[in-house]
Amino acid sequence: MAENKQEELKLPEIFDEIWTLYEYLDKCDEPTNSDKVQMKVRHVLELGKKAIQMVNQLHLFSNNEGIDEVATNEIKYMLLSALMGYITQKCTIRERIKVAQESKEYFTDFFNLCKSYGVTDKDLPSENSSEDGASISPLRPNLPDLRQMAWRREDKIRNFKQQKVMEHKLKEELELIKADKVDDEVKRDYYITLLKLWVERCLEELDSTNSEIEVLKTMGDKQGHSKRSVELKEKNKNQTHFRPFIITKDMLQKQVFGAGYPSLPTFTVEEFYQQKVAEGSFHAPGTFCMQDIAADPEKHAKELEKEDLEKEEKREKDDPELLRGARAWDDWKDDHRRGWGNRKNMG
Repeated sequence: MAENKQEELKLPEIFDEIWTLYEYLDKCDEPTNSDKVQMKVRHVLELGKKAIQMVNQLHLFSNNEGIDEVATNEIKYMLLSALMGYITQKCTIRERIKVAQESKEYFTDFFNLCKSYGVTDKDLPSENSSEDGASISPLRPNLPDLRQMAWRREDKIRNFKQQKVMEHKLKEELELIKADKVDDEVKRDYYITLLKLWVERCLEELDSTNSEIEVLKTMGDKQGHSKRSVELKEKNKNQTHFRPFIITKDMLQKQVFGAGYPSLPTFTVEEFYQQKVAEGSFHAPGTFCMQDIAADPEKHAKELEKEDLEKEEKREKDDPELLRGARAWDDWKDDHRRGWGNRKNMG
């Protein structure tokens, strides 16, 4: 039923409904992703596509005309692509990068149409422009970054002031247009001013949309790379792992020359210890063997006490061997004073 009603509407009626819904969506305080807003967005997009199709069928615009050759009541239909680009951006039920690309196409079509009719003499912003990059204004290439940023800031301030002047002018002329009798020149000036205002908005939207598309593409590439990495890990995890094999030639060579170290032990640890004791490298287990001390510490203490008693008895009996050792120690200390020795670099 709604489709039949839409087919019965004429182009002026469809445009008026689109403009009314645009003003509602532009001033609406409800969340953009709410069902109510998204229903209106879908409805406006359907009306816009229908209106653009009707404009193309009527051949209202061509590339070899100027704005002065367009009828006053037909100028407003040049806004359809700009309105479609603006409303498309509010669609949240589709993939964001596709929404941004479609919105960019609508804004680009609108700008090219206005430029072909002489409404503006500006150029489209470059797709790789960014906030710290080149300005959207033409004829300013190869400037240092700081100067580019300064130019960009001046452009934004100037465009903002121009938009405010145009909005104030449109507000005054709108009251005149609503009257029963309105001069055709006033109405024409109103629509042309509206086109110029949307040209400025279109340039801003294209600049931000280009940056958004670049960011979304980068995020998509990273997500795709991460997804491929996970899939590759899962694939490697599920693959059958083959056991390593030895080539026959290497195996035979190692059997002849060995692997560089004895493959099997030739004797036990105890046999190795006894061999080292026989060679004199290790001490035979005795009184001061650390293994015996750890096994029986009390026995070791008693043996030390016994040795001290024997030394004391020898000292009381003036044992010749003990006296000889003590005298030799005294003679050595007389010849080697305390602090002597290597005094190099000590002054």
